[in-house]
Amino acid sequence: MKQLKMSNIEKHLNLFADGNSEFNGIKWLEPIFVAMASAYDEDTPFKLSTNNEYLLNMLNLEYKDNKTYSPIEIIKTRGGLEKISDHLASIMLQNFAYLQPADRKDLRDYLQYLFLELMNNVADHSQADGHVMTQYYSTNKKVQFAIADRGVGFLSNLQLKYNDIYTEEEAIFKALEKGVTATPQKMYGSEKNAGYGLYAMLEILKETRGSFVIISNDTLVRYKSDNYDVKKLEKAWKGVVVAFEFDEAQINFSMDDFNRNFLWGDIDEDEDYF
Repeated sequence: MKQLKMSNIEKHLNLFADGNSEFNGIKWLEPIFVAMASAYDEDTPFKLSTNNEYLLNMLNLEYKDNKTYSPIEIIKTRGGLEKISDHLASIMLQNFAYLQPADRKDLRDYLQYLFLELMNNVADHSQADGHVMTQYYSTNKKVQFAIADRGVGFLSNLQLKYNDIYTEEEAIFKALEKGVTATPQKMYGSEKNAGYGLYAMLEILKETRGSFVIISNDTLVRYKSDNYDVKKLEKAWKGVVVAFEFDEAQINFSMDDFNRNFLWGDIDEDEDYF
């Protein structure tokens, strides 16, 4: 029985290749696989089948109240993304009723910021629909978020502006840098924290002892415990996958403090933002 996780997703990419349409024998799966399966399902000329009830419900966009997961959301453009981000955060906050009001606000701010920034990146750059969901794990009080598309990937986008990037690995690490952009215009009007999605994700995960996986076509980059692991994939994924998880107990300062400490300090208001 297959267990499909953020920690081993590269071992199961063969499921998204060679015209496969059956996802059976799954014992355990996490949002990263669900988002990828949903994107793959949209990109294939046939309907996927599965005997896993959870995955089937997600692919059919079925959701019941008071669950620890969100329904799959489909990202097409920037329109309505704030509403989706708020919806995802609200579903996750149902599981943190024990937090003090100030701590709940901090957690909501972090979740909404991360969800919105990563969805914006897909809407702006992927040239394909994004498929997103999130899940709360009560045993270790972690939140995992994943978004997947079947678009062009990091390299194709960043080469439009940076002519010294030649591989998906270089493109992923470039995109994690502060202030890197493949987009010519400023986003969010004049908001100072606009567009720092991947950089902000990395800094938040550093502070909260979180982890992430980024896949772009034939390359996977994993971050955990201040270490990076880079893998050239035997079975490439067409497009991009970004998934992260963190422990809410590690949030030790407000989102405003994070912005001041990590985003606003040396930003020129006339800069372009990624």
